Amino acid sequence: MATTRYGLLGYPARHSKSPAMHNAAFKQAGIDAQYDVYEVAPNALAATFKSLVASGVAGFNVTMPFKEAIMLYLDELTPLARRLSAVNTVVIRDGKTIGDSTDGAGFWRTLRDPADQVILIGTGGAARAIMATAPKSVTLHVFNRQSDRFAEKAAMVNDLAGVELHDLEEIGMYLPYADLIVNATNVGMQSDVSILSTEQFYETQPDVQVVGFIDIINKKEPTPFVAAARAAGRHADDGLAMLIGQGALSFEQWTGQLPDINVMKQAIMPAEEGEE
Repeated sequence: MATTRYGLLGYPARHSKSPAMHNAAFKQAGIDAQYDVYEVAPNALAATFKSLVASGVAGFNVTMPFKEAIMLYLDELTPLARRLSAVNTVVIRDGKTIGDSTDGAGFWRTLRDPADQVILIGTGGAARAIMATAPKSVTLHVFNRQSDRFAEKAAMVNDLAGVELHDLEEIGMYLPYADLIVNATNVGMQSDVSILSTEQFYETQPDVQVVGFIDIINKKEPTPFVAAARAAGRHADDGLAMLIGQGALSFEQWTGQLPDINVMKQAIMPAEEGEE
């Protein structure tokens, strides 16, 4: 039998850690499969996706900027993907392409400690997934910068999470009470700007969990957000745990098997970071 092919659709995507993670898990599980990156020009998504499906690719992860756009070309969506208007996992079953989202469940599954009071910055695909899958025990405080679409985003946040959307300018009064602060925006992905300053992180609890979750992070160095938190002495994760969490759920959907999380972690994390 031919090697089963899977891959990541995104742009830019060539520096993604997903291939190393998935290929290590396939090898450990004894599955004859190969995971590649398909870096697709934004105007070529439809043609490229249809061509890859026709060529026999058996499943995909989807990252920026295609999590919403890909929905147009799928045969079915899971209820969660439809609710989120975002897809990060495509399964091909009985010839049909089915879109799902594992971002949210992957995120909550990989937290170091349970959280009660959670600050979430952003309203994009990753943020929506986190909102929609939040445990009932969590109190969410969602923030976004003011824009022409603020009211529209506020309605979406209320629909998904039943909470108010706050102006980012108001975040200061919430910082001292948070157990967990998550940056789900792309601020800092292409620049040295952090959405929160080191001074603001000094206002937080010393043991607060900080996560700079920028989709599938491709940078080697810490993002500005993570660097600002660490400069204040806070423990900050750079999103790799979430990459592993959502990837493990995608792997399970494609293969029907649970991957070895430690093998996935060792494939993408330096030894000193990969050890608990």
